Amino acid sequence: MSDFLDLFGVMMAVMLPVSLIVFITEYFKYKKSTESQLGTLRKEMDLNSTKELQDEVVLLRERVEVLERIVTDSSYEVERKIQGL
Repeated sequence: MSDFLDLFGVMMAVMLPVSLIVFITEYFKYKKSTESQLGTLRKEMDLNSTKELQDEVVLLRERVEVLERIVTDSSYEVERKIQGL
């Protein structure tokens, strides 16, 4: 029985550090992989939000142009004078 316990102790002394090293290396591989994926998703999100903001700026510029045409139109000025009377 003592031989069995000695053998078991040696196996545990060898396998425990090996198992720990494998666990740690797998953990850091996983962490590196997830950080890479997260970085890719952040870049994609930034690009999408930038595109949406650019589209909104284009729409707002078009609206301002329309409003400028309405305000600078001579018939608009005449209508304002009539309403002022």
